[in-house]
Amino acid sequence: MTVGTRTDSTKGVVTTDNSSGFSVERSTSNLGFAPYAVDSIYAVTSSLTLAAGDAGVVTLSSSVAGVLTEVLPTAASTPGATFVFRTTSAHAHILTGSQEANGTKVIISQLSGAAGQGSRLTLNAAQGSSVFLQSDGRLFHVLSFSGSFTIAGA
Repeated sequence: MTVGTRTDSTKGVVTTDNSSGFSVERSTSNLGFAPYAVDSIYAVTSSLTLAAGDAGVVTLSSSVAGVLTEVLPTAASTPGATFVFRTTSAHAHILTGSQEANGTKVIISQLSGAAGQGSRLTLNAAQGSSVFLQSDGRLFHVLSFSGSFTIAGA
């Protein structure tokens, strides 16, 4: 027999027979999710400002509005949090660190062929592009990606 555990805001900790692993309710009150899976994917269809509790997998899709611009929470409010952004529409969606102090280059990549530091990351305009960001409390580091992206802005 295996036992799985899930936490949520209404039932608290729930243990289930014939299940396995640990899952956490997606909530804007959560801070990060690693190494645990969040039980839902956040599907974003408009430009907005993200909160620390939005960490996890975030899909970006726009059928009418075109390119979406998503504002990251501050790196200081998300130490250890991991954000995975995946496009589900063929638009060059933008991630910006505009909540940071003006001129802060909060997004950094040391990956071969994609190195750079800036305040804005633009994904290529292809469905399925993705980028994996993790906050160290000061910067968002690009850990991996599919497709391509550019980092710019001061």
